[in-house]
Parts: sequence; C-alpha cells; structure tokens
Amino acid sequence: MTQDTTGRSKSRFMMSMEHVLREINHEIISPAIPDMSVENTVPLMITVARLRADYLKYAFQLSGDRSDRHPTEDELAKLKHLRETYQEMLAAARELEHCIDRGYIDLPISATKS
Repeated sequence: MTQDTTGRSKSRFMMSMEHVLREINHEIISPAIPDMSVENTVPLMITVARLRADYLKYAFQLSGDRSDRHPTEDELAKLKHLRETYQEMLAAARELEHCIDRGYIDLPISATKS
C-alpha cells in the first residue's frame, strides 16, 4: 500500500469516526439540555462573570495596603477556592460553547424566516 493510499484510508477512517462521535454525543447530550436558548444560558454566563469578579476583587483586597505582609494561609486558601470555583464554571460554559459548535445540542429554530 502506498503512502497516498494509506493517507486516504486514514482520512476516511477519521471522518467516519468523527461522524460516529458526533452522533453519539448528540444522542446523549442534547436530551440532557432540552430547552437550549440564549435566555437559558444567561444564568450560566452571569454566574461565571460574578465568580470572576469575586476572585479578582478578593485578589485586589489581599494586595491592597498590606504593609509588607503576605497573604495568610487562610487567605490564600480562600483565594484558591475562589479561583477554582470560577475556573470550574468557566470550563462548563466553554464546554457548552463547544457542544453547540459541534452540533451536540439541538438549537431552537428561529421564529423569523430569512
């Protein structure tokens, strides 16, 4: 088998696998989020923004006028918790975007026709 033939076989295999993975993900994920709409994503976006703000606000609070004092172990633990909470919800929001982009979630059909 030539390299060209092997390359084409590999490409066809990968395309078939991609198709199957897309179908599987759609079959499992779309029913889990049946009412997808921009309005339904707003609470997630607001939560991510609030968590980001909480994390940054606390970081500024820790760094403001400390007179050469470093954050305590408890303060750093709280900062870490705020960061991890923010990053976890951000990862969920990004995963939602990925699922929408890949067609894993059914989107509402626009009421207006083009």
